[in-house]
Amino acid sequence: MSKKKKHHYVPRFYLKRFSANNEGKFLGLYNLENEVFIEKAPLKNQACKNYLYGKDDEIENALASMESEVAKMFYYWTEERLLFPPPPETNGFKLLKQFILYQSYRTPKSGIDITKTINQSLKKVIKEFKPDLWKSFKDSTLIYENPELLGLLNSVKHINLLNFLDCKFLVNLSLLPFITSDAPVIYYNQLMEKAGNYVGATGLVAKGLQIFYPIHPRLMICLYDPKVYDFGDGNEDCSATESIEEVHSLNGLQLINSQSQLFFNQNISKEYIIELSNNYKEYRQSSKNINEIIKQGNRKFLFTSSESAHIDLELSFFKLKINPLNFKNEIAPIRHSSFKQKVNKIDFNDKNK
Repeated sequence: MSKKKKHHYVPRFYLKRFSANNEGKFLGLYNLENEVFIEKAPLKNQACKNYLYGKDDEIENALASMESEVAKMFYYWTEERLLFPPPPETNGFKLLKQFILYQSYRTPKSGIDITKTINQSLKKVIKEFKPDLWKSFKDSTLIYENPELLGLLNSVKHINLLNFLDCKFLVNLSLLPFITSDAPVIYYNQLMEKAGNYVGATGLVAKGLQIFYPIHPRLMICLYDPKVYDFGDGNEDCSATESIEEVHSLNGLQLINSQSQLFFNQNISKEYIIELSNNYKEYRQSSKNINEIIKQGNRKFLFTSSESAHIDLELSFFKLKINPLNFKNEIAPIRHSSFKQKVNKIDFNDKNK
């Protein structure tokens, strides 16, 4: 039996950066489902769930060990203001990518998305290939005891899929702070958005992938495809924005991606959060899974993908280096030739499968 009952899926050391006066005790909270604004919510009780990763301490301890190392980097960046991301190919950069990937898959939001994807795909298959079972199965739902653990363990095998991304810092010099949420890692793709084809655009190996991860009200980590974008004004390590509109858009992505909770420091007002919700809440319903039966000759395949929410994002510090219209007819082109393109395609006519 686990000695650690309460498992934080967004680490406390991370949330501390968004706490009131950076003291680590309280932080602002907005619950989207109930539309409740709390000026000072106890930080220790946020973004956690009992036995989220199982009833033994093995995974929780492994995550805690990784977090202790990442926390040191975050301290230098946010407290000491040493804005130097770890160089590519170093252990520090590998650890940072690993932490960001795990963070994106360890949340209840991720667990819900994974469960929904599996159920929708399975129902599509049964309806197409086992119509005699469809009537009894169509109202059923597969439930996993720990879907967050399923996503987390699967992500362990895919850290290499964040290769060929550069890492830079975005410094927020505007009057509006960054906020965060209970699902703080944002995947985006301005290249494919401008190409007009967003299916599969935020897959880990997609060309033009961008990852936005705020780690402080004034600092955001940006991972991005350097063959597609120029970042900033030539500074090797970071860029800055003074634009309230750009920060507002990035905050909007936090609202769209969250499960139900937004977090922020004392400089975010209730009036602003209500405005943010009014501007972006409608996009929360725009993400969709894609499950299609594809016919090739006398064979049938299941094609699965997704289309994430997107908001016609405009950021002055990201400039396209290539013409997006060259990709308007492509679904999720891969970022680098060394990746083997993985298409979720199952041949149901192959009797050897």
